[in-house]
Amino acid sequence: MIISARERIILQFLVSNIDKDVTIKELADTIHVSERTVHRDLKNVEEILDSFHIKLNKKIGVGVRILGSLNDIHLLKISLLKQDYTEYTPEERILVALCTLLDNKEPIKLFSLAKELGVTTATVSNDLDKLEPIIDKYNLTLLRKRGYGVELVGSEEDKRKAIRSLLSDRFDVPEFLQMVKENIQKKSTNKIDSISERLLGLVQKEKLIKIENIIEDINEQLPYPLADSSYVGLVVHIALALERIQRGENIILQKDYMEELSQTREFEFAKTIAWRLERTFSIPIPEQEIGYITMHLRGAKIRFDNSVGIKDENLEIALLVKQLIDRVEILLNTKFLDDSLFKGLLAHLQPTLYRLEKKMRISNPLLPEIKKDYPELFEIVKKAAEQTLTNIDIPDEEVGYLVLHFGSSINNTEISKDLSVLIICSSGIGTSKMLAAKIVSQIPSLKEVKTASVFELKNISIEGYDVIFSTIPLEDIKQEYLLVNPILSDQDLEEVKSYLKKKSGKKPKNVQPEYFQENSNVVRDFRDLEKIAKRTQSLTDILGNLSVWSFHEENGDMEKSLKLALKELQHEGKIVSEKDVYNALIERADLGGLAIPETSLALFHTTHGTVHDPSFNIIELNEMVSLKAMNGDNEVVKRILLLLAPMNADRQVMEVLSFISALIIQSPKSIELFKYGSKEELMNFISNEFFKNMV
Repeated sequence: MIISARERIILQFLVSNIDKDVTIKELADTIHVSERTVHRDLKNVEEILDSFHIKLNKKIGVGVRILGSLNDIHLLKISLLKQDYTEYTPEERILVALCTLLDNKEPIKLFSLAKELGVTTATVSNDLDKLEPIIDKYNLTLLRKRGYGVELVGSEEDKRKAIRSLLSDRFDVPEFLQMVKENIQKKSTNKIDSISERLLGLVQKEKLIKIENIIEDINEQLPYPLADSSYVGLVVHIALALERIQRGENIILQKDYMEELSQTREFEFAKTIAWRLERTFSIPIPEQEIGYITMHLRGAKIRFDNSVGIKDENLEIALLVKQLIDRVEILLNTKFLDDSLFKGLLAHLQPTLYRLEKKMRISNPLLPEIKKDYPELFEIVKKAAEQTLTNIDIPDEEVGYLVLHFGSSINNTEISKDLSVLIICSSGIGTSKMLAAKIVSQIPSLKEVKTASVFELKNISIEGYDVIFSTIPLEDIKQEYLLVNPILSDQDLEEVKSYLKKKSGKKPKNVQPEYFQENSNVVRDFRDLEKIAKRTQSLTDILGNLSVWSFHEENGDMEKSLKLALKELQHEGKIVSEKDVYNALIERADLGGLAIPETSLALFHTTHGTVHDPSFNIIELNEMVSLKAMNGDNEVVKRILLLLAPMNADRQVMEVLSFISALIIQSPKSIELFKYGSKEELMNFISNEFFKNMV
């Protein structure tokens, strides 16, 4: 199928706006032609749509929209991405030029670019002028000299960021993997001159599937799952790294930052990935590349719905989450009573803040729909986020995911239930939750609604569900499912209701008795019992060794009091080196404030290799001291809360420590107890809250 550039843009615009009527003027403005020309082009567009069983619905005085199943529309979208063509729009010429520059280490002559794009050198020069502000956001520049050519100048890290961003902007997660697999299976020798092929050509497609298998194995060993978008981002990063390592283009990380990464839990997993890559591809992986893989793992964390974060910075995140929710409540004039909102945001903000700090971009394919369907909520959440996360540039893509969390909480209502539903989603960062909440709030006939990512399917017994909804086309699945839009339109909702009515009263076929199923309640309950036992034992050990110290002779000297406390812990065998742990605490303090605003408390915390046993203790200072707070201001501190964890502690241990840290600011009552409570009062309070929330 060969189509013109104008027809292709019209189709892409209609596919991106399937939930509304598009005016002829909008189409004309999009492709910079007259409305009369659009009417003429629509005749051919209608024929193309018909070949995909899609109808072009025309309403006089209103506009046009496409009507068809989501599966047929998805096939059209994929076909457009794979389209053979040599006629580029001005925007596409710029993208092709950028791909060419990214793929070449040496300068390229202007006439070579012009020949490749089928335009004059003057046009190419004009395109490069427009390219410069685009690449500036990646810290890249163009070196242009007469007789020399054009060269893309910048660090290897920034070039890789640009490539990953181009791929994520062009492809959704499932589309990318599907196109790569199709490309490999076809093994075509014909040169395809499409934008999609240009972008796919920036990564080693033949190696992607092997890399995906390696990451899939590692993903199962991680103490947390990777979000789907992060999963694919890591796969693409490694494919890029392997190709560019072979070309002698290596990542360079600062020495102190490399040392910081090497002390994290993710670094060990990154080393395992590197070892597997070296064995599979016979390519030595430099330590700097291992550090960069670690960055991806640390920036890709998500947590399970009912667990708390495992990072030792959890309290700062919890404080920010509380402030964010408070500000949204004020702006919306409402109260969020759903506890899952706090937990969901706590899990989401940990990797988000890391990404923002390291300037790691993330794509959000749902952003246009989120802005369109939730314009007021989007602006409110964006304003609240800017007020909460000061001095941080928050892109709309990240705001969009925050909106999904708040939108899910707004839509979450109690209903009667009848059918069990599994919702499969590609995002892994809130979209499935929001879709589930909308379905639950609109359809009062569901027994349970579970969500899962496409990468979790292999670990789920889908036969146990009455109904399966998916926001993406699924391969190699025997069970019937309905493809739905992540953000339900009225038309989509009616289709979902109709599908559920058809499924009402039907039982899943070939389902084994519950006690034989791998994911049955019996098995889940026993596994939960094991986790509860481990958590309870961890809490018993930590609280059993809790001390409230007061070193009177130090007259409020915080550093000396801290050192004395660490000496006590070394004497008890809780830590190996008082000096190393002290240095780690000070380094952590240098990264950001430790005083909790308006509490007279400070949380000194670290995860370190010389910590033998996890511990929580309190140091009572004789005098108030001034200390930098988590919000950047200075606060007076009277009590130090000291939280220490071994480098490779079990997940249950880290969950208990993080639970304690999050508990500090849970309520005015909890703050007062941590400020003034005795050992016995704190032990009783923490124990009671633990059994209410963690068990």
